[in-house]
Amino acid sequence: MSSLDHEPGPAGPSEVAPVPLEADDAPRGMDRRVIQVFVALLVFVLATSAAPTLHPSQDAFREWVDPFVDGIGLWQGQWELFGPEVDKVNVAVVGVVEFADGERVEWRHPVWHESSPLQKFRHFRLMEFTDGLRLDSNRGAWRAFAEYVVRTNPHPTDPSVRATRVSLWRQFVNIPVPRAPLRPIAEPFVPTEQRLFYSADLGP
Repeated sequence: MSSLDHEPGPAGPSEVAPVPLEADDAPRGMDRRVIQVFVALLVFVLATSAAPTLHPSQDAFREWVDPFVDGIGLWQGQWELFGPEVDKVNVAVVGVVEFADGERVEWRHPVWHESSPLQKFRHFRLMEFTDGLRLDSNRGAWRAFAEYVVRTNPHPTDPSVRATRVSLWRQFVNIPVPRAPLRPIAEPFVPTEQRLFYSADLGP
């Protein structure tokens, strides 16, 4: 065998078949246009319902689309963190359970400036929940949440002691307009006022 003779190796592909860009069952024609219109309307509804209020007509629009957005589970609330009407109130929710022997136990939602980055990640939705819970528009959830506070906060020394009363409080502070000199970041705004928004006597 000469130096030019060699065993044939595996043959390479002589032609690469084109890869289809769409699955065989991908929607086409009218079906695709219907999906595109639906997605566009959905994005419009979500963006409009969550955008800051710039015109009174937005409130009427939100009331009209609210059942739909709630039903699909995509309600977001307004993005007031970014403006133009930013959130100017720091709020905390506190639950107080009173027992037959006079003992009191407090439940507090996680405090943002006292939480580690991991705790903020884990409890962000809980903070959002309690921030909305205090609103009169969500009074339908107050009783169930008060029952949760009682159920998860037994007497500290004797679990057999009966809880006699539960109350929910809003604690808040209004954040002033920034002025020079600016407040150090290490000095968070802590609640200075509180209001009772739900209470119930617990039967025997």
